[in-house]
Amino acid sequence: MINWDNINYPSSEAEKDFMEIEVSTKAIEPIFLNDSFYELRRKLLEARDRIYDENNLDSANKLDYEFDLNFGLELYEVLGNEIEFENRAATNDDVWRYLSIKVIPDIVHARWGKNADHFYKIPRRIWLKTIWWYIHLSWYEDKETTYDLLKNNSTDTILQLVERPSLGYYIELYREIMKQYDEKGKNDRNLFRRLLKLNTARIVSISPELVDGGIIRYVADLFEEAKE
Repeated sequence: MINWDNINYPSSEAEKDFMEIEVSTKAIEPIFLNDSFYELRRKLLEARDRIYDENNLDSANKLDYEFDLNFGLELYEVLGNEIEFENRAATNDDVWRYLSIKVIPDIVHARWGKNADHFYKIPRRIWLKTIWWYIHLSWYEDKETTYDLLKNNSTDTILQLVERPSLGYYIELYREIMKQYDEKGKNDRNLFRRLLKLNTARIVSISPELVDGGIIRYVADLFEEAKE
């Protein structure tokens, strides 16, 4: 059992370990796993391999949003359903730095190369953190339904959603935004940006659940105004 509360992995230590990572044609080294993380690494490597096979990614020149979405769903499921990962751990950047550098650096490297920003350096850009929160903020019913909800989006959608928490992550609100974006947004990135900016301004003085019609009506009104 992993004790997420015991993970203490500040940026300074992450930087030191990151600098020692060596990339060869066959592997990322060194990977020194604590015993409690062996099973987690195994499950995530299996998920990666399954995604590669199902989407013919072995020959891809560069991984993109398709991998972000598919691996994000697998990461969310493995952590949430099998490893008892909760929001408290998800808000701890030490956890994401540790997973990125100590547990699955090879998977992170496959997506972003040896880019420090996405491993540990810029908290809002740590890749594992962003894709987990993207799925969490967009979750709708089950993995398959959530995939259908998000499949037409892009990497920009992830950045816009995860990097703009306003006064914190209002989970129910963001899930409704993502649901209605699938229905009304037509993959319009500019509309999505305008809507999130509008929400950031409004949420300071308005409680969505108190609007006549509740959160659904509040989000619908955001879309109407953002389209103008």
